[in-house]
Amino acid sequence: MTETVKTNTLFSIIWSILSKWGSKLIGMVSTFVLARLLAPADFGIIAMATIVVALLESMTQAGLNLYILRYKEHDTRVFNAAWTVGIIQAFVIAIPLVILAPFISDFYNQPVLTEVIYCLALVRVIQGLNNFGIIIAQKEMNFKVDFVLTIWTRLSYLTATIGFAWYLQSFWALVFGQLISSVFGCGLSYFLHPFRPKFSLYNWRDMLKYSKATVPLSIARYINNQADVAIVGRVASAQFLGFYHIAVNLAGLFTKELLMPVIRGLIPNLSVLRESANFKDILLVTFAAAVYVFLPVGIGLSMVAQEFVPVFLGDKWLAAIPLLQWFSLYAMIGGIMMFFSEQFLVMMEKEVVSNRLMWARNIILITTIVLTLSYGQVSDLPKMLFFSALVALPMVLVSISRELEITLKRILYSWWPALTGAFVMFVVLQLFPVLDWPLFIVLLAKVALGGVSYLATIVLLFVVRGRPENTLESLVFNKAFGYN
Repeated sequence: MTETVKTNTLFSIIWSILSKWGSKLIGMVSTFVLARLLAPADFGIIAMATIVVALLESMTQAGLNLYILRYKEHDTRVFNAAWTVGIIQAFVIAIPLVILAPFISDFYNQPVLTEVIYCLALVRVIQGLNNFGIIIAQKEMNFKVDFVLTIWTRLSYLTATIGFAWYLQSFWALVFGQLISSVFGCGLSYFLHPFRPKFSLYNWRDMLKYSKATVPLSIARYINNQADVAIVGRVASAQFLGFYHIAVNLAGLFTKELLMPVIRGLIPNLSVLRESANFKDILLVTFAAAVYVFLPVGIGLSMVAQEFVPVFLGDKWLAAIPLLQWFSLYAMIGGIMMFFSEQFLVMMEKEVVSNRLMWARNIILITTIVLTLSYGQVSDLPKMLFFSALVALPMVLVSISRELEITLKRILYSWWPALTGAFVMFVVLQLFPVLDWPLFIVLLAKVALGGVSYLATIVLLFVVRGRPENTLESLVFNKAFGYN
């Protein structure tokens, strides 16, 4: 890999991380403030509506962003066609939403959902009109444009939603916030990039061929991410769904969403990385990095949930504590599987394998949901989903090992320091004494102690092993401290 490619890759990852985590930081602030202004049932009603929107999204998701990113040529005609297909997709989603809105309201026994869904349909149409130049910028590894668009759009949502929530004290604040931010983001996308799209259906057959492989994956991903939420919305109250929805989102924010910026930054460079002589070593280090981050964050969040929820959400959200404890672990395993089996396989033109893995995981997931609701309670679902993910993980690892021609032993061997560090952190936090301190201080103490124990274990193992090369630790230490 040339120095230019390395530099472009590094900066694309940095801007992608800043974009994603800037957005998530704003989202966290929004969630924490809104959780104190609104009731759990308000979040539950919005969750019911977004479930349906996400379903139609998955059924029509052409995956053209990835198509453009891996398209080798810079062809304006293809960009115009992709933008056109995006608009068509927006209306294909919006029209059924408008038609089905009354029936969805009856299904969930929430009459107000009709008007909410009408508004969300309009939001989807506005988003479909966004300037495709933002994707072109990503293809050119210019993630700064995406960063500016993402941050300002999220800030507009934050400002509008909190303002409406303070004034209305209603779930409509969440709806109006989406409407305002979608209009603002659409206009800003044209201001930030000079590309001016035109209607075109050039090369549509090739796009359709690509979509045939990505739509099944998109549907499978929806089932994997939303099946439990959709069922909970039907069998439980809006208030419980609000607890459930917030717990799922917070767990995903600190786990699954954590490494998505890195994936987005790597995707435009993946074709170049594949030509490198040490590509497998790069993959091993990349996969290890995912595990090194997912394990302490997932286990750590689960261990501090008892303090985290009342400190940041308030006492009215205490019922979300056990949900967050298990969802953190579930999202941790799910994030590892997502990192390995979805984006990387698609970019390596192994969509069929990715589809099969996702559908196999869904069979395990649906079986778990059915058995849990048949013989247990809906509150048991997060715990059982975690165990279902543990069952699916070996299947994913074996498939990845075979497809990438990397032995499973090599993959697992690169993880053992992180596994050891996570175990030490778990023991340390488990033995943390009960103190009559303010909850915020206890939370800070646990986070600091857990982080130090995990990192200290990793460093100690690295030194004891003689600072082995071609590991994540050696890469970090060489860059940070100049070790050779």
